Amino acid sequence: MNNLIGMILSIGFVFLVIIISEVLKRTINLDIETTRKFIHIGVSHWWLIAMVLIPDIKYAVVPPLVFIVLNYISYRKNLFGSMERKEGTSDLGTVYFPIALMILVLFTWNESILKQEAKYIGAIGILIMGYGDGFASLVGKKLGRLKFKIFRNKKSIEGSIAMFIFSFLITLIVLFWANGFSLTNVYITFTIAAAATFIEAITPLGLDNLTVPILSSLLGYYLIINSYNNELINLFYRTSLGLLFSSIIAFLAYKKNSLSISGAIGAIILGTGIFATSGIYGAAIMIMFFLSSSFLSHYKKVRKENVAKQFDKTGKRDFFQVFANGGVGVILSIVYFITQNPQFLIALAISFAAANADTWSTELGTLNKSRPFSLRTFKRVIKGTSGAVSFLGTVSGFLGSIFIGIVAIALMFILDLSIYNQSYLKIFIYITLGGFIGGLIDSILGATIQGIYYFDQEKIETEKKVYNNVPTRLIRGFSFINNDIVNFLSISIPSFMIMFLLK
Repeated sequence: MNNLIGMILSIGFVFLVIIISEVLKRTINLDIETTRKFIHIGVSHWWLIAMVLIPDIKYAVVPPLVFIVLNYISYRKNLFGSMERKEGTSDLGTVYFPIALMILVLFTWNESILKQEAKYIGAIGILIMGYGDGFASLVGKKLGRLKFKIFRNKKSIEGSIAMFIFSFLITLIVLFWANGFSLTNVYITFTIAAAATFIEAITPLGLDNLTVPILSSLLGYYLIINSYNNELINLFYRTSLGLLFSSIIAFLAYKKNSLSISGAIGAIILGTGIFATSGIYGAAIMIMFFLSSSFLSHYKKVRKENVAKQFDKTGKRDFFQVFANGGVGVILSIVYFITQNPQFLIALAISFAAANADTWSTELGTLNKSRPFSLRTFKRVIKGTSGAVSFLGTVSGFLGSIFIGIVAIALMFILDLSIYNQSYLKIFIYITLGGFIGGLIDSILGATIQGIYYFDQEKIETEKKVYNNVPTRLIRGFSFINNDIVNFLSISIPSFMIMFLLK
């Protein structure tokens, strides 16, 4: 009898929230999005009422089932106007939310799929969806200025920040109430909040009403049952922290036209992977490479425009360019995490030194007053010819490698990293030399095996298979080897070569 009464009261509570929203809509003329989020936040409290009043799982699944049906009817017939968007913009989000409630009841209630009562785990996911997503939408609508779009999903940085803050606060309150105060709970909270924010940002078509509560709860359950494993918790903490900061940096780079959408996604993946596995050391080196190369790509951009037209890819970096420059670094970072062999930290620095040397030599070498020399014919060629070198470009590449070497040594000193008792000077030489060699290898590969094409109309060589919408013809190298592959090889070779010399 108590279960039946609790079930009826919980259903009545949801109807009360909807009625209040209808009254607010009619009396003070609230817009639809505000009344929708009022319902969204209010209904999330159903979970707290059900936790107390409905012990039996058979009764607890009934209210979600009822509202799956009613919400679908409302979606089709506009039964509850205060929770339906305008025609043509609506989605099934209002139906997905009670589906998420039902699934989490089946997972976390007494006699559930998890074989144990874990109602507070479900509360984390549902309240994150209520408060986090609810306030993210409201803040984004009222204050959102920095917009971004992922998979046709329009969001704002301000809204995502609100999502993270409310998700963090809700999760922290629930975990402290259920398990008491501990630093581990703070780490778990941060990880769940970051993951929920990321999931909400990339999930389209209202499906975040399913993905956010379910995945947040499952992640919370996994982290809590493994909370004794400090190494695992720290990994998830670093992953979520890396995801948060790399997302912010990637978005700003996208707004500055340094990255395309695919490039921003690639930067987030690489940034998260490096921070999770080599911490501040790897992340700081990657960031300094990215900042310096982005600055130089915009430096005297007008003077470089004619030369840049010959390059395979110019302007915004895409996913493949990001991976070609940073992929070796993230692989080395992951291998370091698995083996804890500090040689891989040096190799990681060399990989970014090589990438930086190539970028600096390209961006500044094109400003050289005289024409460069081809490494293939040793004759002067026009600027932008692949495999050509100039004095300014060579010196710039060397300085770019030195720059990363200084950054790496400074981080080793600050973080007190000991690498087989090697002197900082010797490590600096290894990094600088490896990076410079990488820049030279890039030029050699560009002159020999990279696919180079000829554009007959303007009688110029180019790295592009299509120039000004006109197909070009291959004159040397291999068609399947483009600049991205050359970059990846020129970074890989010195990174592993120098690392093995350290043995």
